[in-house]
Amino acid sequence: MVDKISFPHSDDWGVISPNGQFKLPVPSKLGHRFQLVDGKVVDRYGGITDDEVKQQDADTVASQQAAELEAARSALIGRIKSEAGERIAATDWKVDRARERDALNSTTSLQDVYAEREAIRTASDEAETAIAALTTMEEIQAFTW
Repeated sequence: MVDKISFPHSDDWGVISPNGQFKLPVPSKLGHRFQLVDGKVVDRYGGITDDEVKQQDADTVASQQAAELEAARSALIGRIKSEAGERIAATDWKVDRARERDALNSTTSLQDVYAEREAIRTASDEAETAIAALTTMEEIQAFTW
């Protein structure tokens, strides 16, 4: 195994090679685990094995992807709620008209308008439930309501 490393591009990422400028503090094939600090090679993973580094990196990526997925879900739900609010607000004139007609004609058209508004809320709630079940960014991006 090669036990030398260089930092040709920056002090934050090493390149392991037989012609490296510095000796590795631990055996490794992973240049990203080392950085150069005040002229010394430092293992940012504290001496764990390469396999453990790979697992830790995979866990970090999975955690970041999960956070991004949750943020995308939350943003989509926010847009759904906003659109539902706009749809309901767009029926305000119907509420006013129905009240006046019900008062003048002893009808119950206001209940129909309230049912229409409730259908919007129900659809919004169902969309939120569906969004919570989405498991990929592609599904979230393809979701329509």
